[in-house]
Formats: sequence, C-alpha cells, structure tokens
Amino acid sequence: METPRDFLCPISLAVMEMPVILIEDGRSYEKCQIERWLSTNNTSPMTGKVLINEGFILNISLKNAIEEFREKQEKAQHCELLSRELVIKPGGLPEEFQDKKYPQLRIKICMLGDRSVGKTTIVRYLQFPTRFRKDQYSTTIGPDMIALHLDDLFQERYAVSITVVDLPGNMRYTNVWTDQYRCHGAIFVCDVSQPETLKDVIDGWYPKFKQHHSTGCQSVLLCHKTDLSEDPEDQIFKDAEQFATENDISLFHTSAVTEKNIQAMFNQLVLCILASRSLLDQLKKNGSNTTIDRQNRRGSIQLRPPVKKPKKETGCC
Repeated sequence: METPRDFLCPISLAVMEMPVILIEDGRSYEKCQIERWLSTNNTSPMTGKVLINEGFILNISLKNAIEEFREKQEKAQHCELLSRELVIKPGGLPEEFQDKKYPQLRIKICMLGDRSVGKTTIVRYLQFPTRFRKDQYSTTIGPDMIALHLDDLFQERYAVSITVVDLPGNMRYTNVWTDQYRCHGAIFVCDVSQPETLKDVIDGWYPKFKQHHSTGCQSVLLCHKTDLSEDPEDQIFKDAEQFATENDISLFHTSAVTEKNIQAMFNQLVLCILASRSLLDQLKKNGSNTTIDRQNRRGSIQLRPPVKKPKKETGCC
C-alpha cells in the first residue's frame, strides 16, 4: 500500500503518530518534530515566514485517518507475506483437481480502464509469465478471457480456478458489458503518462462498475506504466492516492516492462477475495452446488414418460 503524502510529517518525512496543526500556517506536523523545530526557529517549516503565534492543536481527523491506515497497512503486509506462498499457474484446473471430492471455487476478476492503458499486457503477463513478450500489443475488441488456477488446494480441500476478463476500453460500450461486472474482483488500470485515463476511472469506469458489481467485490487501482514516469510529484499519483483512500481500495504502482508489482498485486487480490467471508461463503455455496449438479449428472438415471404412439385412424373417406 502506498502511504498518502498527507500522512507524512513535512519535517521528518515519516508517518505521523501525533499530528498537530500549526495554527498560523495551517499545516500538520508530528508534535515532537514541530516542538523541536520551534525550540530553535521562529519561522514556519513550510513557508519560511516568521511566526507571530507558535501555538498548535491536535489534528484529530488526521490522527484517526492515520490509525485506520496503519491497521489496513498491517493487514496488507500480512497478506503480502501470505501471497508470496500463493502459487498461481496459467490454464484450467489440472485433472487431479477435477475429481468430484474437491469442491471447486470459481473466482472471476475483471480488468477495467481505457484502451491502451496496458490491461491486455498485464493479462498476457499473467497468462505467459515465462514467455511474456514486452513488445507485443493488441487492441481488445470484445471481452477476452484467460484461465488460471491455484497450484495447491485452498484450505486443503477446495480447488480454485480463476477467470480473468479483459474488457474493451471504450467507454461508449460500458452498458454492453454490465453482466461481466458481477465478479469477485476488479482491477482498474490507468496510464501514468496519460492523466485523463485516471479521470475516466474516477468519473466513468468505477461509478458504472459500482452500479452492477457483486456485494463484497474486492477492487484495486493500478498506476500502470511506471517505467515511463514515477515522479512522486506528478499530480496523477496524488489524485490516485486520494481516490484509493476515499474509496477504500488498494493502490499499486505497476509496470509490465519492468514486471514491477504485477504478480504481487494479483496474488494479493486473489488472497483478499479468499479472505473475504462474504465472498468465500458465496464461492463455497456455488462450488457445492456445482459438485452436487456434477454428481447428479453422473450418478442419476433420467426417467422419461413413455411416448404414446398415435392411433391409426380407421374408416373410409
């Protein structure tokens, strides 16, 4: 998780624990840092102007936001450690996992964002991790799907298959693909070299998705193509941080060229889906129904009523 800039003390550049507002310049600082500064200076650390009033007050709302962020960060770090042990392989479930004794959990994840932001390249990387070509590009015309699976049983019992749906990046046809929005995970992608692609996520793709998405769906936002630009002062990174924080979604900086964070992001998303009680219950229910249906098809005999033969008509005409 990227740390929001507002959470960092301008003096120490560390995440604040006791943020206070310096009344005269209206900026927030770590309490011990501003006290140390004012003991040797009579100016604002940010503006350099002489302070008439050196008073400060606790920034309660910022303190609460930082504490909430720390909790999420700890969970994310825990998920990151677990995700390193998660092995996701391309292709459908292997034959040994298709045995009826293993209920199946079928995860569906959608890729959303403007065209040319790199969605298809990310999908190809996940599909061909050892044979990925960085110079191969194509435009998605209709929904493109790939199959992946967990290399081991989940909870030593469930076979997990993953379908990734790469949706076309034309906003004019978003209403056509609304059925695909009913999924377990969503990956929103913007191109850091094209700020308007983030605006389209914020104003278009995300609101449309929220209208039709499944309850409890896990979402992530990717600032993609960081090989082209990763200047922290670029406005797109600040806007992405704000949007992710406001909507409680994870933010990743990714690049298919350098392979930065792509597999880690995907592993963490799958892990978050499996860690969500509501989604896991839904997946288990669907998997149980699938197993029962499969057993019924294999082990039952379909009885049909006898077909009555039409009586021959008699008489003269």
